[in-house]
Amino acid sequence: MQAGLRVQTLVYAILFCVVSMCGMLFFARNKAIEISNVAQDQVVVDNTLSEGAQEESGSLRFRQEDAATEYLCIPLESGVKAENVIIENHYMERQVWIYIKDTSSGFYAKEAISGDLNGITEGNYEYAGGITLIKFTLSDVYECKSILEEGKLYINFVPPAEVYEKIVVIDAGGGGSENGVTAGSMFEKDINLDILKQLKMLLDNSDIKVYYTRTGDKDVTAEERIALANATGADMFISIQLNASDDVTIYGTEAFYNEQYFTPDFNSVELADLAERNVVTQISTRGNGLFAAEEEDILLQSATVPATVIKVGYATHPQEAELLQNEAYRQKIAQGLYDAILAAYEEK
Repeated sequence: MQAGLRVQTLVYAILFCVVSMCGMLFFARNKAIEISNVAQDQVVVDNTLSEGAQEESGSLRFRQEDAATEYLCIPLESGVKAENVIIENHYMERQVWIYIKDTSSGFYAKEAISGDLNGITEGNYEYAGGITLIKFTLSDVYECKSILEEGKLYINFVPPAEVYEKIVVIDAGGGGSENGVTAGSMFEKDINLDILKQLKMLLDNSDIKVYYTRTGDKDVTAEERIALANATGADMFISIQLNASDDVTIYGTEAFYNEQYFTPDFNSVELADLAERNVVTQISTRGNGLFAAEEEDILLQSATVPATVIKVGYATHPQEAELLQNEAYRQKIAQGLYDAILAAYEEK
């Protein structure tokens, strides 16, 4: 009798373990896994597929079924895991790039993208060496909320203002073929970019979402720069630039603003004032004041958010040019801009 009970208990225990294991495997295979997104300033994947290396490319197929859902649905090949998927958000280009590793050619020539297609104006794919790169061109700037579930990648495109409470856009003047003025042995574009990078290190530890018009040496038009700020509904836009004059005795910091932009809470002139005062305090230079933007200033005149151009020094003044080439000096400028941003949020 006791031997029979022991056998029965053993059988039940084995059955319980088998059922539990099956349940765990089923859950592991079908559970939803959130996919992290890589912002453009954090891109780590080499863009090899867009340099002529692709073995196959074409337009994506879209299926209008299930258009009422809030997610875009991208089918995945069997065996593709969360760690095989990297999503890059290229805000300036208004594109989302999705790298999918361990894939085979021809898959996306046959499989269709479905779900919520709103906000997508174009979709293409490239394939090379077991990696598929999907590129979506969007109608606006969006953040992505992505999950992998049951062999499919679901993406919800969300306006930045619905995700973040604080949004700032930082611009480094010049870039690419636009070198700007020279300060000693350095181009203006490189000085501006280094100040931006120093500021980025400070902002990375804050609760502020920051978009950057460029984080490398590339051509960006004035229209593209301010369009990013307008599209994200940023709380403020700050452009870092240098100044120059035929009179080499002129030095100091100046800030420009759009006098046409006005809201009861916080305006461009207030932002310009904060930027100039805090930078001047950090680098102990002369503040030359605030100036209304000229009519032909596309960058500021097109702004629909508080915006300022802060000219942090004269590249044509010998002593100031020498200081601008000093990394510690540029760090102080970045600290001043960081202090100005924090002060602006205190006033808003």
